[in-house]
Amino acid sequence: MLRRLWLKYETKALSLIPPLLLIYIFFQPFNHFAGIRNTAFVLMLVLFLIKTVRGGIDINWKDGTIIILLILLSTILISILFSNYSGESLNAFRKNFFYQLVAFFVILTEFRDRNRLESLFYCLIISFVTLTIIIFIRSPIADLLNSINELKESRDTFLSGYAINAAFYMPFAISYLLCSRNKIMLKLLLWTAVAAEFVLVWLYYNSRTSIMAIVLATIFMLIISRKYLILMLILVVIMSVGAVSYLKKPELFNRYATLASIKTFTTNEGLSGRLDIWKGMIDIIQERPFIGYGYGWKKLATVAKDEEFLDNWRNELPGTYNYFKSAGYGSANPHNLILQIIFEIGILGLIAFFMFWITLVVKILRLYFVEARYGGDFAKYGIPGILISYAMLNITNGLWEETYGVLTFTLAAIIIVIYEKNTEGKYKENTPNPTR
Repeated sequence: MLRRLWLKYETKALSLIPPLLLIYIFFQPFNHFAGIRNTAFVLMLVLFLIKTVRGGIDINWKDGTIIILLILLSTILISILFSNYSGESLNAFRKNFFYQLVAFFVILTEFRDRNRLESLFYCLIISFVTLTIIIFIRSPIADLLNSINELKESRDTFLSGYAINAAFYMPFAISYLLCSRNKIMLKLLLWTAVAAEFVLVWLYYNSRTSIMAIVLATIFMLIISRKYLILMLILVVIMSVGAVSYLKKPELFNRYATLASIKTFTTNEGLSGRLDIWKGMIDIIQERPFIGYGYGWKKLATVAKDEEFLDNWRNELPGTYNYFKSAGYGSANPHNLILQIIFEIGILGLIAFFMFWITLVVKILRLYFVEARYGGDFAKYGIPGILISYAMLNITNGLWEETYGVLTFTLAAIIIVIYEKNTEGKYKENTPNPTR
């Protein structure tokens, strides 16, 4: 009886996979609503597995990016297998990379037509717009100016992590708007939302790296797409926000002014103590350079204590010693993507990670030599800006897991879909461009 009932509603049930993915993606920037996000993922995973077992999935397993991704997966599993912290690493894999893989393959198989791909674009943009609206409702501009430090220190606020996430969401939204041909009113609303997001990031007191990444990525996209008028308007907005903050909260403006100083990027004080952290990271990874200590970064402080690095640093590197001694599980952070990946999965994993993104960059470059009708402008002019922002952000961060892991793998899947649609003749001649 259950079999008959399933067969009757199988098609309808499997059709829920795309909306469940959209729900999962929509709630990525929120620190709240984990129950909704995880429930959507589990339901999507079950239905996706059923569909895969019953009918298979249409994926080009010979594609270079897919092959490198599987190699990256292998290096992660090897690091877990030979780690002294296998249980912790396996749990981190389950909570992070596994989710990224599932989202990646769901997008590759379920979001190949124009309408679904466009729905994914809107989902990413509107989710962050929604978060921004909630923050402004809960904390008006005046409150943000007066109590930004208190808001940031609270882990319960919607504002936590906002500036870092904005370095992905804002370039993504801008790249879409530059390449879309939507109605003028809709574009004005979205541009207004992007401006509001920038104001909020500017007010987020410790967001120098995010501001620099967003501004430079935006300028780059506008120049290569030859949108010079929009570039001038955006520069006016930036200067206006800077002028207002200078008048209302000069210490905030002075902090951003430090970006013009070379000491900000070359001294331990300018880098907020990161040089001490990086010296410690180099010592740690030298002990297991090839396969790392196992996937996941939160065990870093535990490794430093268990492997007796603290004793070596006590006299030689007091700044490093103080940081790692006072840090607990999940609080010691490598603050650099390259060092973090080597710590987790070794040099072999780092090579696989870079090769994965190199294959995607090659796909983007190839689109310059074809008549790219399906999302071509977004891939050629928008995605390079997003990747620039991501690269800059990871000089002082290690964002390849958790929210950023899902977002970057979503972006990777979008690149592959656009590439295949434009180079393998899988789109119809009259199919509109989802981002033009």
